[in-house]
Amino acid sequence: MPARQAPDLLFVYGTLRRGSDHPNAARLARESDWLGTASLTATLYRVSWHPALVLEGCDAVTGDLLRLHDAAASQPWLDAFEGCAADDPLPHDYRRETAKLVTQRGTATALVYVWNLAVDGLERIASGDWLAG
Repeated sequence: MPARQAPDLLFVYGTLRRGSDHPNAARLARESDWLGTASLTATLYRVSWHPALVLEGCDAVTGDLLRLHDAAASQPWLDAFEGCAADDPLPHDYRRETAKLVTQRGTATALVYVWNLAVDGLERIASGDWLAG
């Protein structure tokens, strides 16, 4: 199955996942449809109360694939939450990119927030699953 790319697909791997108790996870759940779990090849780190994903590495990072109901309405608050809105100070903590995911139905390409700062001194999450610990 060829990779699908849509501006309304979003991959979340940390505090915005289903099962997270963060208030923005509940908001995102209201503004999207959960399409299932997915994974991508990357490395996941613990920053403090939230994770950081870098696209370098060979771990399978687990997350949720979502379809945003209205990407134009959700994107501004998501960017602000991730510290990469236009008015956030530079350098931004994260940047929004597209990445190829593996799903139960094949591959898809989705937006993902990628850590934009150094990972020196951060703890690698070897399981690749933020919710698993």
